[in-house]
Amino acid sequence: MNFDEDLDLTSHALFYRTFQYSPNAIALVSADGRCLAANPALCRLLNETEPNLKERAIAQLCHPDDGGVWAEFWQELTHDVQDENPHERSLRFLHREGDAIPVWVSVTRCSYEKNEALTCYIAHISACDPGRWQLYEERYRSLFDYHPDPMFVLSLDGYYMDVNPAFEKLAGYTLEEIARMRLHYRTMIDASEHGKVRDCLALVVQGAPQRFDIVGIDRWGQYQNLDVTVIPFVENGRITALQGISKNVTEQKKLWEHLCESQRQYELISSHSQDIIALCAPNGSIQYISPAVYTQLGYDPQELIGVPGQTLVHPEDCKRAFDSVATARSDETRHMLRKRHKQGYYIWYESSIKFIRDQHGDVCNIVAVARDISERMQAQEQLFHSEEKYRSLVEELPVAVFIHQADRWVYANDTAVRLLEASAPEELLGRSIYEFLHPDYHAIVHNRIRMMEGGQALAPMKQKLMTVGGRPIDVEVFSFPTWFEGRFATRVMVRDITDAEKARELLEHSEKLSLVGQLAAGIAHEIRNPLTAIKGFIQLLKSNASDKPYYYDIISSEINRIEEIIGEMLVLSKPKEAQIRPQDIRPLIGHVATLIDAQAIMNNIVIVTEYEEDLPLLECDENQLKQVFINLLKNAVEAMPNGGKLTLQVAAEAGGRQIAVRVIDQGCGIPAEKLASIGQPFYTTKEQGTGLGMMVSMKIIENHDGTMSIASEEGQGTKIEIRLPVKARPKESPAYDEHHPPRAGD
Repeated sequence: MNFDEDLDLTSHALFYRTFQYSPNAIALVSADGRCLAANPALCRLLNETEPNLKERAIAQLCHPDDGGVWAEFWQELTHDVQDENPHERSLRFLHREGDAIPVWVSVTRCSYEKNEALTCYIAHISACDPGRWQLYEERYRSLFDYHPDPMFVLSLDGYYMDVNPAFEKLAGYTLEEIARMRLHYRTMIDASEHGKVRDCLALVVQGAPQRFDIVGIDRWGQYQNLDVTVIPFVENGRITALQGISKNVTEQKKLWEHLCESQRQYELISSHSQDIIALCAPNGSIQYISPAVYTQLGYDPQELIGVPGQTLVHPEDCKRAFDSVATARSDETRHMLRKRHKQGYYIWYESSIKFIRDQHGDVCNIVAVARDISERMQAQEQLFHSEEKYRSLVEELPVAVFIHQADRWVYANDTAVRLLEASAPEELLGRSIYEFLHPDYHAIVHNRIRMMEGGQALAPMKQKLMTVGGRPIDVEVFSFPTWFEGRFATRVMVRDITDAEKARELLEHSEKLSLVGQLAAGIAHEIRNPLTAIKGFIQLLKSNASDKPYYYDIISSEINRIEEIIGEMLVLSKPKEAQIRPQDIRPLIGHVATLIDAQAIMNNIVIVTEYEEDLPLLECDENQLKQVFINLLKNAVEAMPNGGKLTLQVAAEAGGRQIAVRVIDQGCGIPAEKLASIGQPFYTTKEQGTGLGMMVSMKIIENHDGTMSIASEEGQGTKIEIRLPVKARPKESPAYDEHHPPRAGD
């Protein structure tokens, strides 16, 4: 019989220490009389080693002359198995050298769950010497007092008789206080533990050591978890007290509870996780796998225990994963691989593999977590096909599409390559966008890029690009923020409007010619009058030049009038590129009124101008605005065949940031149902009209960032209001001080 395994007494710490350190010789004897264990005191007594004594019959240790005494004593002990009272006998044991050693033997029977054994207290007769017993008492006291664990002695009725310093520290009471207060064990444990402790101590009184956990209470009411072992205290063969040892296991219990809670949470997570969690041995065989493997791959977790995990992986992916692990610099790697379903098909997973190493650095376990990404892979495949379709669509668009990052082209579709007259996209990619931009627009485009990077939306813009060969082309540009290859970029869609611009210029020129032709009658009348005067005065001068000197002044004035009218006609008819400059709008309108004045006089119309004081200068193209106002005034004159008043009002509004021009006539008016169609190409309310004048005029106002509104009442007249910003758009003119615009007359 093995002392540690069969009797399990090593778990009783106090018993084990008492056995080992007792000054009395002690042997543990089996039911058939063999020595199971011998303490050091017995070995010293007989001058034997413990291995030599173990498994020997006690009868072999007796003196040959006392063999019969032992046999009789042994029969007495084994006759009544229910008797657990101590039995004592005097006899002799043999020393290793052969000497007879008188001993007094006291035997008590103890019962255990696994085996029955007899515990023998063996003492040399000389132990009865008072001096030697005093030495043993001092040794015991030293062991009791200096033991690091709290120790105590209880009377059979449960009162504390003795405690060591470690117990005083644990409980908060001194030995003197315990004796004076006559404390009972119940005062130091939770009330819920009273019954359990009472039952355990009752068993100890009967000779059975007990070990149990309790919740103790110290002097200050603090609760402590204690591991307690109690054994009987035997004197002269009788149990006279109870001796115990306790350990404060509060922290250990907290750690254990935390460990149990962690284990519970882990099992909860593992059981309910949608991911497959597996624990494998170093060779890859599965030791544990979570229940998710059943719902996802169709395997019962138990049928995979012991199966190599790599057998579930697609062969191609398995090789790639092994190569990746072999070259990895860390113990954790991630892989995209396919796992085989029980029915034979494969499912895509993202797998994380972690090697767990022991204290020597060797792999002791492998933890693998796999997540089903089949839907993601399908989405990525669909996205890939969508991107391919989108790229194909962009490549085949008839509109030029560019993408630039850090002011350099990074993408250009086929239309863009043809627009810039390049032979291949590589001829454009990587080059600065400013190489293909007309110099007049460098600063403007730079500002627009910064605005877009700041999150501002940009309106379409007309500008000029330069082809690879240096030819300028008119384009309309639409810019949008986008992402390209994971970085912020700008997507630019470009429409070639070179032909449209030429058509627009021809249309404007045609409208100017139309205006000139329509004004020809009034201008001819206006020029004929001064020519008649000049002709008459020249004839008078021939007859008598010296008598009429003021005739020269009249002739000079009429010639100047002719020059002024002809000059305005030339300004209107001469094609010019748009030139934005600060203008005083009052003389501009005055010049237009001069052209219309002749026709107005013939129709008995009075032109009245109302100018607000201190008007700011207007950044505009003078020639284009003259064309607008000529068209509006001519329309107003033609709408008043019976005469009337034509009013021109000019005022600054919006805090000086806008100029409003109102043309108010007293003509026939425009029917309400026709107002919405004004400005459409070739739509006119006049019999001889072309339907282009208002369209061109509205386009010119729009190009100046202005607005035009028309209000009319049939039979009462029409009011046209034009609002123009004082500051022109940056793309069309240099910047001026926004807060202090120049004033007319400055």
